[in-house]
Amino acid sequence: MTSVSAYRIENLEEADTPLLAVYPDIVVKNIGKLISFFPDKKQIRPHVKTHKCPQVVKLLIEAGITKFKCATIAEAEMLAIAGAVDILLAYQPIGPKVFRFIKLMTTYPDCSFSCLVDNETSAQQISKAAIEFNLIAGVWIDLNVGMDRTGVLPATEGKRLFQFCGHLDGIKIAGLHAYDGHLTDPDPGVRLAQADEGFAAVRNLANDLVLAGFDLPNIVAGSTPTIQYYAQQPNIECSPGTFIYWDQHYQRQFPELAFENAALVISRVISKPNPETVCLDLGYKAVSSESSKEERVDFPELSDAQIISQSEEHLLVFSGASELQISDVVYGLPYHIGRTCNLYEACAIIKDHKIEEYWHHTARSRCINL
Repeated sequence: MTSVSAYRIENLEEADTPLLAVYPDIVVKNIGKLISFFPDKKQIRPHVKTHKCPQVVKLLIEAGITKFKCATIAEAEMLAIAGAVDILLAYQPIGPKVFRFIKLMTTYPDCSFSCLVDNETSAQQISKAAIEFNLIAGVWIDLNVGMDRTGVLPATEGKRLFQFCGHLDGIKIAGLHAYDGHLTDPDPGVRLAQADEGFAAVRNLANDLVLAGFDLPNIVAGSTPTIQYYAQQPNIECSPGTFIYWDQHYQRQFPELAFENAALVISRVISKPNPETVCLDLGYKAVSSESSKEERVDFPELSDAQIISQSEEHLLVFSGASELQISDVVYGLPYHIGRTCNLYEACAIIKDHKIEEYWHHTARSRCINL
């Protein structure tokens, strides 16, 4: 990362901590870096689950990006409010969520909404609801390319489900969807070879569908770690998310992608149990804590820092830096920025080393209006 001095905030006197600080100049650089990978901006469909923020969506739109991906109805509505026109809900709506999805289409008719499907029951439920409201719902056939979370196997079930959905009223097949978030090998050669192996089944399915008389389907695939592979696949949309803010996990795993940290957590020393141990106000509620203690947050200014323990409001750190005093500010780099962002209602926007305003994480809520 850039030296901590580049992230220094001069007007922290009245800013409470823990604080999520976002640097929009770096966000814009990361957007430009993402675009530079692709021959055509039309290949980019960024996921908004990391930031959940309408102002960031507007920065992406200003850069010429028109397609987006999201994980919740609230994220989809946030996108519509922010001005996005092509919105893929990368989730399979069931139960009441089907009607919330339909309500998106009736409330924001200028937007094109679509969602995922990986079984006949869900497809029939979406079809029935769309017919009831005299709408056509776009659906993407969700394919399992190795993550084993959702989706059908391309080689054995993909064609059957595609044909089944193609005969349902009220829905239109938007294309094929394949998420490869399980591909995280730090060796880019290995990782991209794995992406190619997994995508081969998707490519074969697309060819089989053409032979069966269907048009060549649109395909959304990939994630931040496999950007370099999908950028070289003609007419394939890639949907990265973490690139926007970056984090320490991805920086350590994928330094060759060369994105920059655009979001930091700012904390203060609240206690010193002994001369070389500090307690920070950076508990479970302030930084993602699903990983081991060593993979929650890095402190660039504390070279010997070791996390001892963490609880709801406290983070105990052996700092090896006896000069740290009560109320001193400590800058941290989160390992998982997406889950960290979700802990904050808003982020502080830093320009020229000062907090200029706050951007609310509008889609952090499960429900905005619908």
